Amino acid sequence: MPGSASSPWSASLAREWARLRADRWDLAMLGWIPLALYLLTWWIFSAGLARDLPLVVRDLDHSAESRSLVRMLDQSPGLKPVLAASDAEALAQLRAGRAFGIVSIPARMGERLARGEHVTVGWAYNAQYPSHTGAMTRDVRAVVATMSAGAELQGRARRGAAGVQAMQQVEPVATRPMALFNESGSILPSLALPALWSLLHIFVTLAALTAVGRELRNATVPDWLHAADDRLGVALLAKLAIPFGVFLLQGALLVLVFGALLGWPILGSALAMMLGSVLLVTAYLALGACLVAWSGSLRSALSACAFITAPAFAFSGQGFPMLAMPGAARAWAEVLPLTHFLGLLNNTWLGGAPLRYGLGALAALALFTAGFGAAAYLRLRARVRQPDSWGGT
Repeated sequence: MPGSASSPWSASLAREWARLRADRWDLAMLGWIPLALYLLTWWIFSAGLARDLPLVVRDLDHSAESRSLVRMLDQSPGLKPVLAASDAEALAQLRAGRAFGIVSIPARMGERLARGEHVTVGWAYNAQYPSHTGAMTRDVRAVVATMSAGAELQGRARRGAAGVQAMQQVEPVATRPMALFNESGSILPSLALPALWSLLHIFVTLAALTAVGRELRNATVPDWLHAADDRLGVALLAKLAIPFGVFLLQGALLVLVFGALLGWPILGSALAMMLGSVLLVTAYLALGACLVAWSGSLRSALSACAFITAPAFAFSGQGFPMLAMPGAARAWAEVLPLTHFLGLLNNTWLGGAPLRYGLGALAALALFTAGFGAAAYLRLRARVRQPDSWGGT
């Protein structure tokens, strides 16, 4: 009923829902487009571990030992060796992108091992692909170290050392590696999951700025405010309410898929993740509204959105350590809400951290929400009284 407390809110929500239903692309940006990109991202990383990465083997020995080394490389899950007849052929495969490294087995390796001499196996790799060759280097080193230890054990055994004694002599100081948090080393929780939340934050920002920006561009501000009984706060909150609910549901879907279906449950505080998800969505809704409020132009706001959100994942510390970034890059990373959310995600989801370890990130996200929200409201309060600023692109 007109004049009731709920009337402005209900009327504003109804108007926004009608607008979304009339614009299939805005509706798609809340629905099937982000869901399709989430699915595509999961599919890209669905293997979990990189397997059968090709490398070229240049065998100059052709002995039983060199053939054994090739077999061991082939048995390593992450490697797929291919023999090359010449150095030129090996380099050509590397340059063509059909392989990422070259293992060079020196001539007379078998004879030299039998005499107890030192042998060096070459490993040249394409450092343009650090994520590929980093894993391959680890596997190649493990294979060569295993073969080296076996050859040394055989030599010591021939000299009369017992098996256990020979092993201790070969490796007097040993390392016992133990993976914590993501013991399998899968990239699904460590890379795909942060990438999916990064996609979500882009769509959240776009939804907010397009919803508000269309009112300014189409000069429909009076109708927008009239539905809310000329209450800007109600009009703004109602406009952002539908994206808020939709993207919270999408966040819950990510939790369900990774936790229940893919076997990566939240090991830490579920409350911290829930609060973090809510605050991530509110922070970027507020940022989107702030961008269009201060720019006054939907086109300019979209450009600013792309500038801020598209490279945000690169600054978040997921691919390159934040501590190793230059000061200016790290400062920029710290003013991005996504950085704080992904830190919370890493510590809580797989790290098993309790709520108290996430309070700093939650406080930062709450400050972003309040700051961007206040800036958006204050600027819009002035802009809705300036009809000459409406109608631009």
